[in-house]
Amino acid sequence: MKPEFTMQHIGVNCGDRDEAVRTVTLFSQIFDLELRTEKKGSPFAGTCLEAMAGNGPGTHGHIAFYTPDMEAAISYLEKKGVAVNQASAKRREDGSIYVIYLQDEIAGFAIQLINK
Repeated sequence: MKPEFTMQHIGVNCGDRDEAVRTVTLFSQIFDLELRTEKKGSPFAGTCLEAMAGNGPGTHGHIAFYTPDMEAAISYLEKKGVAVNQASAKRREDGSIYVIYLQDEIAGFAIQLINK
């Protein structure tokens, strides 16, 4: 059975936090998106665009997909011959994975799977 995948956001790489804030501010102004820069982490324009300060995974950034069942998603992708970067896994205290990246970029973007 195919697991569920839902695109969540695109993360674009920026040189530093100032560039990241300028980037999301511009997207927020153009498309009337909620500007979220107050958090310690990466700033967002709405929920669809994350600006990575200091560059993140991927040449250009990442594309994040939500899956409600991370283990099933990883198994499904690996059976299709899609390599998953196990070293990139972030785990909860119980050992379950909540973030992981595919091994290879697509069009210069890392592909992130999330389950938060």
